[in-house]
Amino acid sequence: MSSLFQPSYWFTMAPPEVGGLIGNLIFVLFIGVLVFGIVGRIVADRKGDDRYVREIGNRISTLLVTMGVLGLILFFFSFEQIELFGARFWYVIWVIAVVVWSVRIVRYVKRDIPDMKARSESLRARAKYLPKPKPKKKRRR
Repeated sequence: MSSLFQPSYWFTMAPPEVGGLIGNLIFVLFIGVLVFGIVGRIVADRKGDDRYVREIGNRISTLLVTMGVLGLILFFFSFEQIELFGARFWYVIWVIAVVVWSVRIVRYVKRDIPDMKARSESLRARAKYLPKPKPKKKRRR
């Protein structure tokens, strides 16, 4: 267990053994991430009430689908014992990418969406004082 915290354990070119219980758990994790992403995309597309909620759902499901596919590719390379592409440091990069992408989604939810809602409210409030376009008349033949 202490070797897990050593940099030499993670930054070698040797691929990890992905057989046994741990390998099956990693495989199930990647499949679960992919399935949740697909289900999230379907649910986000059907919940069309609020465009901001739909956008958040689409961003989260894109994260899950992308990282699920990349995780399965990493698992395949590790399973096949391919030296460079199956190395352990790719899993570290995968985790860092998930964290960075998740932070960007949280920032979008906390900072950008309230700004967009305030801007649309101000445009809506200003639009009620502007003249409406006249409907076009139909020509008779």
